[in-house]
Amino acid sequence: MPFPRLLPCLLLGALLADEPIKTSFSELAGFDYTEGMELPDEVTDLDEKVVTLTGFMKREFPGVGPVNQFLLINDSCGCDGTPMLHEIVFCMLPEGVTMEPKPGVVRVTGTLYVGEEKEEGIVIMLYQMDADTVTTP
Repeated sequence: MPFPRLLPCLLLGALLADEPIKTSFSELAGFDYTEGMELPDEVTDLDEKVVTLTGFMKREFPGVGPVNQFLLINDSCGCDGTPMLHEIVFCMLPEGVTMEPKPGVVRVTGTLYVGEEKEEGIVIMLYQMDADTVTTP
């Protein structure tokens, strides 16, 4: 009867499925991006997956006070100059949730969406995330 041995494997698989996939900007920005290109498989495989990623939390728009959306910027860019499009993840907090932007490197966990998003024919983002948690590493 093989089923009793199979049960622990199924339970372990279910537990691992709930763990976020650890990714990095080395993976998300580890290629030369040109508009309209086919993105690498290692990036598109993350589409609609729950991931965890570290970077710098920056306001999307100038201002003060809490935000409900922010940019997560490649933590190796040093934040000097303008990051490349594939070094930015546009993050949205759950509806009704706001927070003050955190200084330094943060860890964000949530559902990542991969693909060119265009506005008036211009690519404005490659990566979006529904951010569930924002913590300091």
